[in-house]
Amino acid sequence: MNDYLNRINPSLKTPVIEDLLVQAEKLNTPIIREDAIRLILQLIQLSKTKKILEIGTAIGYSAIMMATYSDCHVTTIERDEESFKIAKKNIAKANLTSQIDVIHMDANLYTPHEEEMFDLLFIDAAKANYERFFERFEAHVKPGGLIICDNLLFHGLVEHPEETHSKNTKSLVKKIDNFNRFLTSKEGYETTLYEIGDGLSISIKKE
Repeated sequence: MNDYLNRINPSLKTPVIEDLLVQAEKLNTPIIREDAIRLILQLIQLSKTKKILEIGTAIGYSAIMMATYSDCHVTTIERDEESFKIAKKNIAKANLTSQIDVIHMDANLYTPHEEEMFDLLFIDAAKANYERFFERFEAHVKPGGLIICDNLLFHGLVEHPEETHSKNTKSLVKKIDNFNRFLTSKEGYETTLYEIGDGLSISIKKE
């Protein structure tokens, strides 16, 4: 079915984005799946999002996609120095330096300006820290704004943890499951988890 949808849906691939996909494969860098980024791009348009805070830049793929297909401004945080340097080059190559600010910092240490507010918070970083990121930045999401998290099914292992024998992976899967339960029970938000990409949550902050 995905092959059919990829054929029939309008292509999102520009030369820069094609290059990013090749980079991601060569560097073995996980990036958001196409069906998930398509949904996010539509949500950005539907919600008239103008300001986005992204936790986890990697090589800049999702930030570049969001800035390419909307007029939003993206602030994106990346702790890995090599990924930060690659992202900076990719953003410049895409001529999006005026739309995307990439910051080299551990997101656990980053604090937006006290009154700075975002329409959308996108979390796609170290999964063990998702709850911490959510609680750290939720005050900077406008009422009616969105918080979106990726990789919440973790290749199906969250539903079937018995399929891995790695102690570290089992621990991570448990943390993701705990976060999913935290999300769906958190007051002040309307949250749904979707089997899109590798598991995508969409939380609407109540007015």
